[in-house]
Amino acid sequence: MNLLKNEIYPEDLIKEIIYNIETKGYHVIENFLDIIFCDILKTKLQYTLNNYKVKSVSKRSELDKYHMHDLLSKDFVFSMLLEDPRLDQIIKSVLCSNWIMYSFTSSSLPPKGDNYGSRIHVDSPRIILNYPTNFGVIWTLDNFTIENGGTYVLPGSHNSKIEPTENIFNNNSVQIVCKKGSFILFNARVWHRGGVNNSSEFRHALTMNVCRPYMKQRFDWVRFIPKSITDKLNEQARRIIGFDTRIPSTIDEFFQEDEKRLYKSGQE
Repeated sequence: MNLLKNEIYPEDLIKEIIYNIETKGYHVIENFLDIIFCDILKTKLQYTLNNYKVKSVSKRSELDKYHMHDLLSKDFVFSMLLEDPRLDQIIKSVLCSNWIMYSFTSSSLPPKGDNYGSRIHVDSPRIILNYPTNFGVIWTLDNFTIENGGTYVLPGSHNSKIEPTENIFNNNSVQIVCKKGSFILFNARVWHRGGVNNSSEFRHALTMNVCRPYMKQRFDWVRFIPKSITDKLNEQARRIIGFDTRIPSTIDEFFQEDEKRLYKSGQE
């Protein structure tokens, strides 16, 4: 599967995405990923879930048992998503040209259950008027249906400082249902939650939170992901991981020629 061959979207679609993001706070593109590729990703995700061991010293480890945080270090196939030129085109249109990845996680709803993402929440605590700092991305690896929970968003809530009550959210939220292989983009200030899976099968998805290049990432991804994986990636994916926004650890690393600097100049 070569995502590098994907053609970027026409300008009209990008304008529609920008409009929906600014007004509703989210946009859905169906048929973004090939179904066969979805099944490959889902098989590898399920294997990781099956082998996950909760760390007894951390309550968060138990809460996140259906959110795998280290998939990019497990298999090159997950990192391939970062090479997609359409991904870069879309995020650049709503955030900034040198955006990077804050986190890359899975979100799996177990049969007859939910996960930590099923609480009402936002993915970014910051609200700066006309200056978004983070966006969320969801790649759906299964159909998002009413039965298996899909995901719920509160349209327009990214424009308000008010935290919605449970009643407000429930009365005004929209359940996103879409096809397997869809791409969901949302402002990280949009209040949302995963649904409850009432089906007998897992509902799988991959998620990513993206941010501006000067912001701290959840992990030191450059060191976190094995070189055996990052060395294979193209320039775009390496930038997203954080190779152009590293912090020097010695004075010699700081005083380098421009093309060798760990933190590239001219980034927004």
